[in-house]
Amino acid sequence: MSLSKQKKMLTQRIRFWIFGVLALSLFGCSVPTPTGMPPGQANPAPSAATGEINQALSLAAAQSTSSTANYRIGADDLVQVTVYNIPDQDARVTPRTVILRVSQEGVIVLPLIGEVPVKGQTTGEVEQELKKRYAKYIRIPQVGVMVTEYRQRVSVMGAVQKPGVFDLMGPFTVIDMVAQAGGITERAGNQVILYRKEANGERASAVIDLMVLANPSRQITDSQDAAMVNMPVKAGDVINVPQAGMFFVDGAIRKPGSYPLSRSYTLTQALATAGGADPELADYGSISIFRRHGPTNVETITVDLDHVMAQKTADPKVQPDDVIVVPMSSLKYFVKRFVGTIISGTSIR
Repeated sequence: MSLSKQKKMLTQRIRFWIFGVLALSLFGCSVPTPTGMPPGQANPAPSAATGEINQALSLAAAQSTSSTANYRIGADDLVQVTVYNIPDQDARVTPRTVILRVSQEGVIVLPLIGEVPVKGQTTGEVEQELKKRYAKYIRIPQVGVMVTEYRQRVSVMGAVQKPGVFDLMGPFTVIDMVAQAGGITERAGNQVILYRKEANGERASAVIDLMVLANPSRQITDSQDAAMVNMPVKAGDVINVPQAGMFFVDGAIRKPGSYPLSRSYTLTQALATAGGADPELADYGSISIFRRHGPTNVETITVDLDHVMAQKTADPKVQPDDVIVVPMSSLKYFVKRFVGTIISGTSIR
């Protein structure tokens, strides 16, 4: 990924955190998740806020425009294709109806026209493509496509009423999936975390602030707010609602994720718990702690880790629901990404 894209992605993540969302990490590595409330740190969401959040979740799910017509076909889905105007005499050569499993490459193989890419398309889009292809052999072909078995799934875990694996039968959002899991429990914290493995193998994470939903006086109308509640999910995503009494670490860190605040932690201890900052990429001089003081008030605390380690400044205490971001150093990224590539590709004689 280019430097400009890396910087843009991190900037977006920090901005979304400030507004309640940290945009676009897990899959393939372990995520620290609590097995119970941390001792001495029981800080469940107030019942009133929990009720307001669940009510808002139900309302959002009821108003969702998602439908199977907008579902994007994926690998291993079972698809039924019907060509309605196949003449009777040709039905043995070209069946009117076939049921096909989508391959891992995202294609189906149909009689007469061969391979057809369908991954990422709606049934309507596939129908239009098949009409074009069949038009070479059939006059004004009438084609119907239907998904008969869904294999795209999303996992919802943590402090929800009904954790489990759910079929992704439409263009659902994170809020839709949490609502399908019955909403949050009394022990839920204020965030929902989305873990994703991108197609290029890179890991990504997103944090959505539930307190936005608990503020009934604020109408969710602007683009930033819409992004909060309408973040789309993809097949294979894992959605986690951590219990209260957690802190979150992301950015140029070895083990990004959520961690139980089981005792009093300082910033350096919290970073050590997350495996430590990546010395080849981290910008130690501008670490940010995002701390919520209400539904609409988020404080940003900037810390110079070098000064902390040199005991020039105090090592700040971490509080429940703090979000710690270790930014990437542009210079370090350049040295690792480009200079390192040149050196490794040069033979020493």
